[in-house]
Amino acid sequence: MKKIINGWKHLKGVHCGSVAVRDVCRYYGHDLSEQMCFGLGAGLGFYYSCDEEMDPSRIIQPRGPLMEINFLRNFGVDVADWKYEDDNEQASAGLKEFIDRDVPVLIQADICYLEYFNSKTHFPGHIIAVCGYDDSESVFYVADNSFEDLQTVSFENMTKARSSKAKPYPLSNNRVEVESMEGGTDLEEMILGAVRRNAEMMLEGRTTLRGTSSVEVIKKWAEDLLGWKDLADWKWASRFTYQVICRRGVCGAAFRWFYRDFLQEASFALSPFYGSDLLEEMNGIGQKWYDMGVLFKEISESASIGLEFERASELALDIYDLEKRYFSSVLENFPVIASAGEINRSE
Repeated sequence: MKKIINGWKHLKGVHCGSVAVRDVCRYYGHDLSEQMCFGLGAGLGFYYSCDEEMDPSRIIQPRGPLMEINFLRNFGVDVADWKYEDDNEQASAGLKEFIDRDVPVLIQADICYLEYFNSKTHFPGHIIAVCGYDDSESVFYVADNSFEDLQTVSFENMTKARSSKAKPYPLSNNRVEVESMEGGTDLEEMILGAVRRNAEMMLEGRTTLRGTSSVEVIKKWAEDLLGWKDLADWKWASRFTYQVICRRGVCGAAFRWFYRDFLQEASFALSPFYGSDLLEEMNGIGQKWYDMGVLFKEISESASIGLEFERASELALDIYDLEKRYFSSVLENFPVIASAGEINRSE
């Protein structure tokens, strides 16, 4: 049996998570840009992981926690977190059951096991939308931000991709099915709530299974960078950091320019509270992140290391100061919005 969700359409985009929720939006009749989806999900964040068993041993992630969940809650979807399943066979059967009902499912997957990437690097934080399957070919059909057409993943590799235990983000068939999106009627309120929520998350910190994301983690990273010169894998850690900041679906500046574009599109709702400074500040923060990415690219291509990590540390501290000032200004100027997307601080 072959089944593709009736009426499913995919558009190639920039970032895996925001493309996935954008595709789901379009499926349910909400025509939003990818940048708007990212912003409504309060998508900015910063994680930093250190583990000698990781490859590389130091990994940053400039995206925020639960972006897809935040976005869906903004639309009134009753979901608090990703759902997990330890039984791989049950997880695969569940995907088919939802597809049979024309219900798209967002999943987290390790790109190392997605055949169409042809990658040997583990990255279990990749998000795709599962929209079909074919029993005769033993494949699932998925929508992935980097590709115009639907891609296929074998049943076997899908199980491996969804249950990968690669650090720092081990998976347990993480998923969220989206059976409807009937809310989202007051876009202005959704925007205001999401912008304030992102500021709260960055200043207060949010801890999930991935670790803690916050502005203060940027400061911790800045301080730790002084010791990167002593890492056995300093070249690879630096190259991977450059890729995460500039190349891996982040719009060139650790998502900050991507978020800037959201702020520009959302200016009709934001300008009464903050004016144009908000957009200009985020553009400047994005430039600092871009400079950081270029620096790490240079470090990764160096034959030896000198004071480069000291420069990186100083630049990271500049970013920390700018982001703390930006998010503090948001909380000072924006009203508290009680909406369906509000996430309790205890979560």
